[in-house]
Amino acid sequence: MSQSLRFALVGTGGSSGHTLAAVEQAIRAEAPDSQFLFIDTQPFNLRTRGKTVYPGQGEVRTVSPEDCGIRNRTGSQTMNLLLSGGPLAYRRLLRRARSLLAGPIDALIMCHDRMYIETALLRAARAQGTPTVLLQEGPFCAIGNARPQANRLRLKAMLAPLLDRSGLLPAIPDYGLAGHDLVVAASAAYRDRWAAAGVNPAQVALAGVPRFDALHTLRNAVPPLPAGDRLELLYLVQPFAAHGKVTVEAAAEALHVIAEGLSTAAGDGAIRLTIRLHPRSSGDDIHRLRETTSIEVVEDEGRRPIEQAIGAAHVVIGHYSTGLLESLVLGRPVLVVPIPRAAFAEQSEADKQDWLTRTGLPIARTPQELASGLRHLRSHDGLADIDCVMVAQETGVIDGQATARAARAILHLVDQPSGGN
Repeated sequence: MSQSLRFALVGTGGSSGHTLAAVEQAIRAEAPDSQFLFIDTQPFNLRTRGKTVYPGQGEVRTVSPEDCGIRNRTGSQTMNLLLSGGPLAYRRLLRRARSLLAGPIDALIMCHDRMYIETALLRAARAQGTPTVLLQEGPFCAIGNARPQANRLRLKAMLAPLLDRSGLLPAIPDYGLAGHDLVVAASAAYRDRWAAAGVNPAQVALAGVPRFDALHTLRNAVPPLPAGDRLELLYLVQPFAAHGKVTVEAAAEALHVIAEGLSTAAGDGAIRLTIRLHPRSSGDDIHRLRETTSIEVVEDEGRRPIEQAIGAAHVVIGHYSTGLLESLVLGRPVLVVPIPRAAFAEQSEADKQDWLTRTGLPIARTPQELASGLRHLRSHDGLADIDCVMVAQETGVIDGQATARAARAILHLVDQPSGGN
């Protein structure tokens, strides 16, 4: 492919920047003259703000609420828009979106599409005839009603239909249902879920998860850990209480289960716990565990790839992190410390955790269960009872080619005579 193409990439924190940069590289391999614009919308994520890590080569433009004349008076994007003028504020978002997408663009590619700025970018792209692509960033994507449980989210859900009918603010469609020209899905199971929600299956391409390409090389390269007296554990921190996803009390209880359980398990032999901090962790987790458990605790600040941290562990402990799936792929046993369903702000988050437990992973709800679970994993294969079919439905095919497949699907879209529309 020799023509010069121009793509706009929209990143919103998490691994979206790395995912989009990988697809960018794969597109460049097929169309070397392609140009890329990376639009960072992470400042609109009011829980975390900051910037998206993007290791690509494209021009970077960051957009924030302040750029669009929206004052952050609350932690809700909806309320901030209403307090900043409602329809007038959204028109400012649209104007900013049009300015970001000025000039011919062959496709707008995003991993998330449910923030107001993302809907504005979609509208701006559609108005100028630019096809849009939703690239599934990873597993555990909720397609459908999030079923809020927290009172603030229930109130927001109740107000949404009133706002839609009043015309004060535009409706936010469910994930992937914004009328994209192409949805790049992780697996056939996700394609079927989108089809059931009304997406034309012909507009869904199967790729796998681009960021799991690295696991393909490592899954056969991670050697079994040598037998020894010390059990190496890895705990994957999730700052879900700070982000309002679960109650503070439930998060504290989960840490208590881990701390007490590990202290008990130390009677079976030496243990060292490595705590892998989340990019948005405050560090409170490692402080609490160091203060309340008797075993050796070390800190992993996340500078090395998570695959390396997993490969250095005998057992991985977590709640419902995607890293638990990666651990299974790399052949490392997992122990789940679940959060009670009632403690989740949204039932869809609780569903992720329930899904993990249905795969056959061992569960530890109490310190005693955690200690006995580790005792079992010291001497038994912790992967023998895992439902590999269920795991594959979330991870897609892991063969090192997911990024290339995603890039080919996007290039096929823009190569159509109608430009994908």
